[in-house]
Amino acid sequence: MRIGRRLLGVAVAGLVLVIALGAIALVRWKAAGVAHALVPPTGAATPSFLGPEYERDVADRGALIALRLRSDRGRATVRSYAMPPGSPWLQSRELVATQLDHWEQVGDCADDLEATIVECTWREPTRWWPREVALTMMRLPSAGKARSDRTGATFVIIGSGVGG
Repeated sequence: MRIGRRLLGVAVAGLVLVIALGAIALVRWKAAGVAHALVPPTGAATPSFLGPEYERDVADRGALIALRLRSDRGRATVRSYAMPPGSPWLQSRELVATQLDHWEQVGDCADDLEATIVECTWREPTRWWPREVALTMMRLPSAGKARSDRTGATFVIIGSGVGG
């Protein structure tokens, strides 16, 4: 039995297409398994977890972010940074957003000066296994002050999850 040239060409083209799609899926699978590395905002310092200025609330919020960004591919990378008091939300948000070229912002990221916690999330614009990045700023009141006083410690938490 003889296979015609046209049928052979279609079979080879189909095989090449399957191999190309498999290669693209493999590359995407490997890229989605790595959390996106982010540079912290200017003035950020790694807080001492043993010092009195470190708040338990920051550790709890970081744990919540890690749980939210965890997927079947693995654990999220979450880092906390101490910021100078009164650090602007817009500066931190813009720095993270510029590192996430063409990623989609999820929800509203507006600053609420009355809020203790301000959050923003970005998702990678891909159909298969999108990665997610979350930015949270916590403006904590000074010790013994009213909750509306925002002159206390300021922390930024950056979480990056692997694609799931």
